[in-house]
Amino acid sequence: MSGEGRRALLVLGLGHFINDLHTSTLYPLLPLIARRLNLSEAEVFWLAPLLNLTSSLLQPMYGFLADRYAPRAFAITGPALAGSFISLIGIAPSYGWLVLFLILGGMGNGAFHPQGAALVARANAHRRRLALSTFSSSGTLGFALGPMIITAIVAATDVTHTYLLMPLGWVAAVLIYRYGPRDDSPAASSDTREGFRQLTARLRGVWRPMLFLYLITVSRSATYVMINSYMPFILTQRGYSLRETGGLLTAYLLAGACGSFFGGAFAERFGGRWLTLGTGILVPLFLATAALTAGPVSAIALVAGGFALMSVFPVNVATAQELAPGETSTVSALMMGFAWGVGSMSPALCEPLARTLSFEGVLAAMTMFPLATSVLALWIPEERTLVWRPRVASPRPAD
Repeated sequence: MSGEGRRALLVLGLGHFINDLHTSTLYPLLPLIARRLNLSEAEVFWLAPLLNLTSSLLQPMYGFLADRYAPRAFAITGPALAGSFISLIGIAPSYGWLVLFLILGGMGNGAFHPQGAALVARANAHRRRLALSTFSSSGTLGFALGPMIITAIVAATDVTHTYLLMPLGWVAAVLIYRYGPRDDSPAASSDTREGFRQLTARLRGVWRPMLFLYLITVSRSATYVMINSYMPFILTQRGYSLRETGGLLTAYLLAGACGSFFGGAFAERFGGRWLTLGTGILVPLFLATAALTAGPVSAIALVAGGFALMSVFPVNVATAQELAPGETSTVSALMMGFAWGVGSMSPALCEPLARTLSFEGVLAAMTMFPLATSVLALWIPEERTLVWRPRVASPRPAD
């Protein structure tokens, strides 16, 4: 990597770390916030999906706008907005204000992701997979440590002191403004109608491999979110304490951060196709074992499964960017945001099945989806065929 590329990766990776750290602070505080505001179960149930929907499903819109206007501005303001509003959830005076803080904070969180990924990739074009893996794992690390940090603050003070995290978002914004990539020229036309025509033209020839990448990402994100939602119930039923449950889930999330990083390094050398196929076989093996066994075997399998599950996400983003080089923010948003938004609905959609099959049974069955979609990697062009491809040329699926 060049000096400019390393600097861009450092400041944007820090921004990703802080951005996602704020997002995960909501989950351990839900019982305290519910008690403070006297919320019903239905009101509490919608808080986390609301944050996820505003931060994930709107990302393609942010990406489309950034590709045509000012991608750097989106990357700068994202962490500042997320930090400013999500850190206020502990002092929300009512449910309405709480919802407003989560919506605005989620919008800031979502605005950063596609633009941050696009700027990192642009500054490290020749080491795109490694750079995006580092960028992705920094966000996963922040997400894993967020609950630990916020609970330490709340334990030392009380839930109304969540605002103490607010300066982190502003520090990230200032550093990205001062040291982030300076090339802010839009890659596409700023005219909306012309922009849609460009987007359609660029995606028309690559829709099939793009769809396959999307399906692979959705299946893995759905499994990832379901584990986060169901494993606490499984561990509680097995007699784990709150501290033990939190520690094991933190280990799972940290393993995912490591998987994101090492997956990119593996793909740089051997190709993303073999990474997707290999981990597609390992994911159901590890995660089904984690769901259906207990004790140290279950814990080790859960951590290994998190590593394998998360390894392909930055690689998929890099491949999508190479398929549509003029729409890097938009396709990053599709893979990082919209796919995760769709996948995040899996726990709610599968909840009726959990009543019949148990959390363990549904989770074990869900792990087969990454295996099924990993086969689609055979029809996604190898990375080396995309590097010097003309901007809008259609790659021929590999045999």
